[in-house]
Amino acid sequence: MRHYMRFMNFLLTLTLIFSLGSPLWEVKAITNPPETTAESVLILDVESGEVIYEKNATTKHMIASTTKVMTAILAYENLEMDKVITIGPNPPYAQGSSMGFKEGEEVMVVDLLYALILHSANDAAEALAEAVDGTMEKFAERMTKKAHDIGAVDTVFHNPSGLSDSDDLENNNYTTAKDLSLIMAEVLKYDELVELGQKKSHMLPLTNLVADTNRWATNKNQMLYQNSKFYYEPIIFGKTGWTPEAGFSWTALAEKDGRKLAVSMLKAVNQDTYWLESRSLLEWAFQETEVHKLYTRGQLLENAVLSNGETVPLYAKDDFYYVTAPLERPMPVIDFQGLEISQNYNAGETVHVAKVTLDQEVIGDIELVCEENIHLIASEGEESPEGEAIESKSSFFSHPFVRVVSILLFSIILIVSLLFILGLVLRKRRRRVRSRKMSNKRMQYLKQLEETRR
Repeated sequence: MRHYMRFMNFLLTLTLIFSLGSPLWEVKAITNPPETTAESVLILDVESGEVIYEKNATTKHMIASTTKVMTAILAYENLEMDKVITIGPNPPYAQGSSMGFKEGEEVMVVDLLYALILHSANDAAEALAEAVDGTMEKFAERMTKKAHDIGAVDTVFHNPSGLSDSDDLENNNYTTAKDLSLIMAEVLKYDELVELGQKKSHMLPLTNLVADTNRWATNKNQMLYQNSKFYYEPIIFGKTGWTPEAGFSWTALAEKDGRKLAVSMLKAVNQDTYWLESRSLLEWAFQETEVHKLYTRGQLLENAVLSNGETVPLYAKDDFYYVTAPLERPMPVIDFQGLEISQNYNAGETVHVAKVTLDQEVIGDIELVCEENIHLIASEGEESPEGEAIESKSSFFSHPFVRVVSILLFSIILIVSLLFILGLVLRKRRRRVRSRKMSNKRMQYLKQLEETRR
């Protein structure tokens, strides 16, 4: 079942990769977005992959414990929730936040995930990493590959917890606000993880080594608590982060009226500030922006005319979205200027990149692809894609005039043939009629002869 979910979720991943690979076009909203003090910020519309707001969104920063979002995703993808993990010798010595797991202690994956996401336990992060790949180094490689696979190409992981031991960016976990939002959007593919992140607290069951102490994992996301001044009802998942070197980081998911947004802040002033600012930004995004799908993947956009007079349909490679103020109904126009097919293309290849304009302003690019192979006739002396020389005479019958004349000649021949066959049929029929008349006359003659003899 989980493999099936991964396959079905691949489409959503592709959508996010292609959408965020495009320029961050300006959003036209009724009001300006609230000011933010974090160095890097991004709000992502998860379904469309459209950027709603960004501030230095591609600047690289260390990310501290927001690292654990990727750790949770990979642990969930590769381990069964009820699997029992035996804690190795390394996790108990993890620095920073910890649940106090002991070497040889037997803990279920689900409890390690609660400790990881709610309590931000570094020992849980290391235990999960070793359970998946044996070592933290191999798990970090898996983390980086997963990030790149979903389009977070400016992200590198060196450990599963986000701990840093120097100010050197390259030797620590780093990402961008844009990439971190992409990673956070992956969480939405797994309902169980989302539900886990919504719990306020979780008491770990007693284990083989801890039989007399209750250990609680408490959610550090203050935006979930109704009695908190930071409470925001649409928040459904969040992860905090801080180290002296990375500063404060934060990423979260919010849902309102079926619309889902991801927000990420790096190098924020402090926790209070990023909670208040993310709440203001998310509310602005929900209230003052709307995402429109202007073109749909596979939609016919243009019929291109080849040099031989044939037409080739071209289709949208991907969905094209645009963000406006609420209730606006944009009427875009595609500029096909420069569209000329002068080479061969295989099915699915991009034939042309057109400009999408709105009110005479370019709002983005859209790729046009062909669904079938396009093979132009090579001129004399040139070679076909298969490497065989094609003479210019071979193009004679592809000329439109020659085709029309050929059709007319074929029609004339067909009509003459039908007339000839019809003539034969009529001629045969006349012979039968004549034969009957002669037979009747002969019979009358024979009757008269018989009567004369009597």
